[in-house]
Amino acid sequence: MKNWRKYVMLGACMASATMLISCTQAVKRDTEEQIQEMTVPKKPGPITKVPATLTCNGGEEFTFSVSQVQWAESYEWTIAEKQQSKIQIIEGQGTNVIKVRVVNDDVVIPAQTVSVVARNELGTSGVREYFAAITVEVPIELPGYTVKKYGKRWWMTENCHETGADGNLGVAPDLTAYTVDGLDASVLERLDAAKGRFYTWYEAMTGISGCTAEQCPYVPNYEGTDDVGNPFRLDGTEEGEFGVQLRGCCPEGWHVANINDWWDMLMAIKSEYAIPDDFTLGGYTFTGGHDGNPANAATKASFSKSGCTVKNMGNVGAWLRGGNGRIVDGGVWLQSSLTLTDAGEPLLQFVDDAERIGFNWYPVGARKSDGSFNSSAMGKWGYLWFIGQNSATTSRMLIISATSMNLSTQSPSKSDAYNVRCVKNYIE
Repeated sequence: MKNWRKYVMLGACMASATMLISCTQAVKRDTEEQIQEMTVPKKPGPITKVPATLTCNGGEEFTFSVSQVQWAESYEWTIAEKQQSKIQIIEGQGTNVIKVRVVNDDVVIPAQTVSVVARNELGTSGVREYFAAITVEVPIELPGYTVKKYGKRWWMTENCHETGADGNLGVAPDLTAYTVDGLDASVLERLDAAKGRFYTWYEAMTGISGCTAEQCPYVPNYEGTDDVGNPFRLDGTEEGEFGVQLRGCCPEGWHVANINDWWDMLMAIKSEYAIPDDFTLGGYTFTGGHDGNPANAATKASFSKSGCTVKNMGNVGAWLRGGNGRIVDGGVWLQSSLTLTDAGEPLLQFVDDAERIGFNWYPVGARKSDGSFNSSAMGKWGYLWFIGQNSATTSRMLIISATSMNLSTQSPSKSDAYNVRCVKNYIE
């Protein structure tokens, strides 16, 4: 019994000694920390955005922050110079939390726009950047129209139907008055409701009712400044013409869709709606035709001259049609087959996602320069004016059919009348 008590007392003493040593070591560590010398702050940790979403509304305010850095006396936040018109710091400069406000416009704020360093009297830390892009969107309305954003651009998703100041800009014939083989009354009514107005090229580009060639200044190689202040030259080049924004027959603040608008839209819906590369599924690609040869791929420059075809890009038109589907399947398209055999493989002509994309391009025909209406094109082809020109009297337009979308290989007269799609003005 005595031995047992002796061991218990010995254990207690040893435990007390251990605690004493631990306490002594803790005091020593605290003392060392207290006398540790100040250093230049380390690079701040990752920047946090609250709310975390990478899409926000125009004019919205939110915060960026980093965790406190040892020895930091202040924090210096920077907005990249080229992006300062899109986002600004409104509170918190000098602290580890700032509040910012974005511009009330449709813009993308690139990754690495926002950065921060920690400072003290000894120096400055390394730079920490915010490595994500932020998309700013301003929901818009255009009275009398449905609109939708594809990529960076807001598009009309129906044909322009502006009548001008005098009410006589363009024409809108009653399509139900025509008799077309294969189109019953219900289909004609759907096409009539979707037709918008038909404008000559001169009217489309100037917005002048009954505009003549003599009244229209936009001849090949014309130079000027467009409606958003950009200089342009109608010379068929990317630098001179592809991005020109001319209001023409469009509502105020909108312009006739240009080459850049079309090309960007095709690239955007390819990504946003996961359109496949596989032609047999109705897909399209920017990397080449049926053989996958990049040399055969459509480019923006070739698109402006000869369009995108089934052979060099795929079935682009499948994704843009309104009233999608054959008439026998409840659509408005006069086609007998669901697939097109091209280059030895069946290509899907109609895709379900055309309705989800919602571009609503209908085959509503066109008015000829002699004043007659090409009703035989109804149910088969739809036409939209392009800014591009072939000569002083002829220009180009996009054609949609049941098989593909092409730029016209013909040279339609500028006095013919076709539909127009408009895009909201933007500044880049």
